[in-house]
Amino acid sequence: MTTSPNPVEALREQFQSEDGFLVELRCFARWNKPAFARLVAAMQRYLESADHGDQLERWIAEGFWLHDSMVKVLSSSVGCRDELGQPYLDAAYQRLSELACWFFTGESISREDTALGYTWTE
Repeated sequence: MTTSPNPVEALREQFQSEDGFLVELRCFARWNKPAFARLVAAMQRYLESADHGDQLERWIAEGFWLHDSMVKVLSSSVGCRDELGQPYLDAAYQRLSELACWFFTGESISREDTALGYTWTE
């Protein structure tokens, strides 16, 4: 899947595509590392973009909330811990939480990904 250079369109692709990270996790019980990397990159690019508009669109707020709240629940029920390891999952959950917090508060509280040992690349 190619990602749009426009931050809003890239976010829409990751949140709403039929082969997006959350869909794969929920429907196929599969943690797709490249899809996760695209997801967090799109979320961060959107947050770093200067123009978010005067009003939040509901699908954007729902996307940040759903990914932060559902990924941990879904991944714990499909046995990702054995495949990926708990340190990786904890870092992934933390990254989604930091991105959601940044979205809802307007301020990044993120530590560097590399400090966690993960760079979230494909």
